[in-house]
Amino acid sequence: MIYLASPYTHPDPFVREERYLRAAKATVFLLSRKLWVYSPIVHCHELAKIGGLPVDADFWREYNFAVLARCTKFTVLRTDGYESSKGVAGEKAEADRLGIPVEYL
Repeated sequence: MIYLASPYTHPDPFVREERYLRAAKATVFLLSRKLWVYSPIVHCHELAKIGGLPVDADFWREYNFAVLARCTKFTVLRTDGYESSKGVAGEKAEADRLGIPVEYL
């Protein structure tokens, strides 16, 4: 299972929506090649919107780390904001700590 990390948190809801769509397209790309992937952005974006849940990395960290611990590969989506994303950096540090191979898409 691939954990697809990508930036999300931003004060502008339009930017968050764009980031969600980019993560969704990357998820489709991987799934169409029968590469089983979990994207926390794709999975949680709509839940946050309809449930009024927080959109910051701190809220989702424990949940995301629980899923990440079950993955065999960590992939970072190279899209706008990935280099400065607090969430991506934290997830990558956890993947490194767990010895999960890291790659970039």
